[in-house]
Amino acid sequence: MTVSTLSNSLLSNKINELPESKKQELTKLKEACSEFESIFMHQMLKEMRKTANPKNSLVYGGQAEEIFSDMLDQERAKEMKIGLGDMMFRQLSQSIISTTSKPHKK
Repeated sequence: MTVSTLSNSLLSNKINELPESKKQELTKLKEACSEFESIFMHQMLKEMRKTANPKNSLVYGGQAEEIFSDMLDQERAKEMKIGLGDMMFRQLSQSIISTTSKPHKK
């Protein structure tokens, strides 16, 4: 069992113990982290495409091709997962989980 698998199982156990309002917050956070990763990947693809400089090629399609390429990159970015969203979620969810955890009695 790897460390990440162990931390994911511990995180899911803690999430199951949370009240419904906190679970909803975590759902929104997960969506936001996923959306951030998608936007990040889109920006990366856009910058990578700039380096190719197709305007100098013989088959440059003009503004329509640029719009199509940008839209295609947006859709590709939604499917490209590098783990950034998951890492952000694990890090940021700790603040939500820790605010509801009960102190241990001695």
